Amino acid sequence: MPTTVNSDLIIYNDEAQTAYLERVQDNLDVFNASSNGAMVLDNELIEGDFRKRALYKLNGSLEHRDVNSEGKVTAKKIGAAEAVGVKAPWKYGPYQTTEEAFKRRGRPVEEFSQIVGADVADATLEGFIQYATAGLRAAIGSNADMVVEANIETDGKKTLTRGMRKFGDKFGRIALWVMHSSAYFDIVDEAITNKIYEEAGVVIYGGLPGTLGKPVLVTDTAPADVIFGLLPNAVTITESQAPGFRSYEVNDEENLGIGYRAEGTVNIDVLGYSWKATAGGANPTLAAVGSAANWIKHAGSNKVTAGVMIKLTSTPPETGE
Repeated sequence: MPTTVNSDLIIYNDEAQTAYLERVQDNLDVFNASSNGAMVLDNELIEGDFRKRALYKLNGSLEHRDVNSEGKVTAKKIGAAEAVGVKAPWKYGPYQTTEEAFKRRGRPVEEFSQIVGADVADATLEGFIQYATAGLRAAIGSNADMVVEANIETDGKKTLTRGMRKFGDKFGRIALWVMHSSAYFDIVDEAITNKIYEEAGVVIYGGLPGTLGKPVLVTDTAPADVIFGLLPNAVTITESQAPGFRSYEVNDEENLGIGYRAEGTVNIDVLGYSWKATAGGANPTLAAVGSAANWIKHAGSNKVTAGVMIKLTSTPPETGE
């Protein structure tokens, strides 16, 4: 009588890993292109709990030079800083099924591994976005100079220009708005409501669309109460270790079955900000990544940080007399 051996299960592992790699590569390509380079998903082997890079800090400016002076000049120091990203571990599953469940449907048992392999790819993409938005909210939120408040209902398009003002003459560097679908539709509704002219079904909106000509990444994974205006490379999420996949036999239950689980790690780097290892520590949870107390600005200028965060406020409901 034929017996399932490890070589049979390797096929399941290959099926799962192939399905994962194909789906995640498609997701990475689409996401990087769709985000206009502001939110980058990457693959790179990174050792240790943190990624640390030394930086030079210069805030030089031109000064008057006295052509008639013989005086000495005082040398200025070049400062140093450190950009720190943090590694966060994740897990998926385990999921289990009986072999009978697939055989009764006339399906090969390998299909179970194909299904979960594709699903873990979608789950990791959603998880990457969660880490990205949590890191952005915490890092930018730790810098009060790059946080503004606005109310879409009363401020209209000024909701976005309030954020753009934070960049001054560099406002054109904003590459992407990131927002929850509810905020996006509120902005679109406001643009439609405040049309300039309408006659015989022809509507003139007066120039720029509701998002001021900037592309928008709409995801319900983003917080519903904030809008991010991001610069290129604002946040980088790196799959920093090869993910692990495991298909295994289940032999101690009434029906024979197989199981599947996966694990991996991501590194989170936010432009202009560093992870405070002394506060957040290593192997942080998503909640820790999303805590402003664990991030600090290292960039000399706000104009070269990740971006601006617009905190959305609501209009209090009218009360009857």
